[in-house]
Amino acid sequence: MLRQGHKLQSSRGKSTSSQSKFSVRCNVASESAPDTKYTINIIPKNGDGKHSVNGVPSVMGAHLMASGFVAPVSTSTGAGLNVYPPEVAYYSKPGEGLNVMLHATAAAAGSSLAKIVAEASDAAIKAKGSFTLVLSGGSLPSSLSSLLTYKGNIQWDKFYIFFVDERNVPHSSDDSNLKAAREALLSKVPIPATQVFGILEGQGVREAAVHYEGQLVGLPTSVLPRNAQGFPVFDLILLGVGPDGHVASLFPHRSSLTETKRWVLPIDNSPKPPPERITFTLPVINAAKEVAFVALGAGKAEVVQRTLEVQALPGALPAQLVRPESGKLRWLLDVSSAQNLDIANWDDVKQFPRSQ
Repeated sequence: MLRQGHKLQSSRGKSTSSQSKFSVRCNVASESAPDTKYTINIIPKNGDGKHSVNGVPSVMGAHLMASGFVAPVSTSTGAGLNVYPPEVAYYSKPGEGLNVMLHATAAAAGSSLAKIVAEASDAAIKAKGSFTLVLSGGSLPSSLSSLLTYKGNIQWDKFYIFFVDERNVPHSSDDSNLKAAREALLSKVPIPATQVFGILEGQGVREAAVHYEGQLVGLPTSVLPRNAQGFPVFDLILLGVGPDGHVASLFPHRSSLTETKRWVLPIDNSPKPPPERITFTLPVINAAKEVAFVALGAGKAEVVQRTLEVQALPGALPAQLVRPESGKLRWLLDVSSAQNLDIANWDDVKQFPRSQ
């Protein structure tokens, strides 16, 4: 189980235990808390008047205890007043290129998501003059609203928006991922309509898949580069994960998981309604510069634990097949979705990955 304290690597790089090899950084931030970063094993000078209020240290915790565990971080303006837990802690899983961002709240996760999008867009625009962002449906659109309150500069007119999957329904349908994205974000920021790529309405699902792939192929490589295998390289793909481990509209034990040539596939027998959808293939997802899963709330706890800690049979958990070949992979979690994880023991090869 995820505990409040974990055996961690110290800020100087020396492991607190012969078993521990992963590291954590805690950021403390809120509207009324100091906008300051605290690093494990670096304890603020709380003894002077500059770092205390009425004799109460402004920052407490984050120190290495005798037990080998790190004490939680909190800030306070007085005994029992305005105490703040870490907003986000960073974990990496040894040998897998996986980074997990564990947040105190869903709102904190939304803030991290906004920062990820903003930083990725800034880097891409500086490099090639545009930014390609791929969205998914489900609960993800609600997290996108955090971008509306992001305090930094975002060059919205350089954005190109795509969907990792879409239901074969009109854009006005409540089942439409495009509609959900418009309501949460797209209708409120100045992204040119010609740079938002929705599904072709009023066509069969096979025609819609061919048309969507054609739109991607038709983009100049200055906007959408190709990798050595000829697949498009998107700057950032944001994914959710279903309770059965599906990503996009790639469901467990389906032949679509083995596609190696197509960019976009038609799905006419989705186990979730509506049955007709189009979806990016795994080679396209894994060609991205960066992929981020957003899985928040207690309803995601079981699938998060299975995906991150259980070695499933091939195809049983499609989310496990998302492994960017040259890019980054992140999971944005909150304490509710991470409640079943045993992060403190991830580096124990005798325990992880496990078979159940």
